[in-house]
Amino acid sequence: MDSVLLAKFVTLTLVLLAGSADGQVVLKFGKCPKVVGQPTLDKDKYFGVWYEYERFPAIFEAGLDCTSATYSPAEDAIKVTNNGTLRTDLLGKKVVLRNSTSNGRAVVINPDKPAELSVAFGGAPQSKRANYKIMATDYTTYSVIFSCTQLEEVNLQFAWILTRARGVAPPNLKRLKSKLAAAGVDVTEFFVVDQKDCPAKGPTTADIVMDEV
Repeated sequence: MDSVLLAKFVTLTLVLLAGSADGQVVLKFGKCPKVVGQPTLDKDKYFGVWYEYERFPAIFEAGLDCTSATYSPAEDAIKVTNNGTLRTDLLGKKVVLRNSTSNGRAVVINPDKPAELSVAFGGAPQSKRANYKIMATDYTTYSVIFSCTQLEEVNLQFAWILTRARGVAPPNLKRLKSKLAAAGVDVTEFFVVDQKDCPAKGPTTADIVMDEV
């Protein structure tokens, strides 16, 4: 099988998987939306805990709520720690079935684009392509992140709207989504993350461990 046929086979396989993944991936035909990272990034201000307010469906986060991302300094990189819980309703109460934690590493690929990073989890090789774009952040209220991977005729998308306060919508949420939509992102794919009645012990800025990845 030549490379072109192989690429088309992979694309078809992904489309079929998307159709059977219970809406846990966002796969679109055509090219990736032209989302760019903001021109500057103050890492010191960005470090700390961010809570997911809305996100695109993602198979690696399937069923998780109370989700958060903690960013901290590491040698030549940014340490990324994602947390979440898988819960079920039992007699009117939320019961935690399991906790989920994933550790990753983010690096800036192009110093001229400091808000466009390569992020890898679980010891996976670091991509030489920026796959994590911080489209906009004010460091204290919101952060909008977009990721897209081109796969021949289709593209695979992930997006998050993060907030510093758990479960509190950014005051400029509509404007942020309008900016994404203007870049070609289908913002109807967003859904609100359940951040209610989360376990009392969650990540705080004081919990950040300043170690190396």
